[in-house]
Amino acid sequence: MLGLLTLLAAVSVVPGAPTATYVSTADIKAALAQMPPGKTTYDKPIKAVDVGPYKVTIVILRRVPKEGSEDSALSHERVTEVYQIISGAGTFETGGTLVNLTSEAAGPSTRGTIEGGESRVMAPGDVVVIPPGLPHRFSKLDGTITYLVTRIEAH
Repeated sequence: MLGLLTLLAAVSVVPGAPTATYVSTADIKAALAQMPPGKTTYDKPIKAVDVGPYKVTIVILRRVPKEGSEDSALSHERVTEVYQIISGAGTFETGGTLVNLTSEAAGPSTRGTIEGGESRVMAPGDVVVIPPGLPHRFSKLDGTITYLVTRIEAH
């Protein structure tokens, strides 16, 4: 009996210990409902959690194709991103060399054009992990696409 009590004490929740953070379907739907009409790209953080050496942010993104426009590629210096396609489909391009560069503060990130990247069609349920420094973009959208992004940023 004493051994069981010792084991239970060892696995009980420690005050001040980290807790789980949840993002519900209702949270995602509420964030999407805030997308302004006529906007072609919507990038809405839902929840952010500081977990010590990293900040984890859950984001919902929706992109509506705009005739005659093309997305530039991005590369993030300290951010790993995980994309999970919820609805829609598109061709996702990664790798290669980023040229025609411009800098952005967020991430910090660099925008440009990919030369020599790899393309893959992504559809609902597909997931891609994009490590820091990897150029990436949707080179073609097959209609509106919605995807959940987990951003893991090193402090």
